Amino acid sequence: MPRQNYRQVKKQKELSRKTRQLEKQQRRTARPNGSEEIVMPLHDPPVDPSDSALAGGT
Repeated sequence: MPRQNYRQVKKQKELSRKTRQLEKQQRRTARPNGSEEIVMPLHDPPVDPSDSALAGGT
């Protein structure tokens, strides 16, 4: 496997930094709402409100 070049490493580091920053921000915003910590996954696609499987359960 070839070695990554400078730009690829830089992009990867920046992406991981942004991911950590988003996770930290989500933890901060979830904290005052209650004792439970609700953290949404970052890479899931947005849920369509008309989706019947997730809309009510029964």
